[in-house]
Amino acid sequence: MVIVIDKAGNEISLKEWQHKYGLPENSTKIGKFFSTTERKFAQDLKDYGKLVVNEQLIRFLDRLREKWAKPITINSFNRSPEKQAQLTAAGYRTASFSPHMVFMAADVDSGSALESRQLAMLAEGVAKELGIKIRIGVEDYIKAGQTFVHFDCCPEYYAKGKPFHMEPHPVQWESAIKW
Repeated sequence: MVIVIDKAGNEISLKEWQHKYGLPENSTKIGKFFSTTERKFAQDLKDYGKLVVNEQLIRFLDRLREKWAKPITINSFNRSPEKQAQLTAAGYRTASFSPHMVFMAADVDSGSALESRQLAMLAEGVAKELGIKIRIGVEDYIKAGQTFVHFDCCPEYYAKGKPFHMEPHPVQWESAIKW
């Protein structure tokens, strides 16, 4: 089962999303460049019995992929509290309350520190172009020897006046930042 959180914070079906976003209906497509058959999305479907896709995040990732002009590998998407605890116990740098657990984040593998920085810089321009406020995590991960970039669209849902502002959340989720 695939659920999409639209810009207003409502859950819609994959078929509704495909129609709205101009994707082939009843296909595996969740974005112009992404489908449920990809490794990470298929794994999330298997592990959790569902895949939750965020409209703002997928629009951003599609445009980023288009501008990057080469494949983007997502290595983390949906996350359960148990998976978050496993990552923390294994020594990974993780947030106490992760945007992955509320279906707002994606970690994109870059392969090198240089590519991580290039991808993060490109992402800032893409977010501005689309008018989507995102949070970008790059430098802290590079310092930890990791080569991925974290993107989340929490400000689009948790900032003042946004759909989930009244739900408990870290205040950091309200502003677009880069760390």
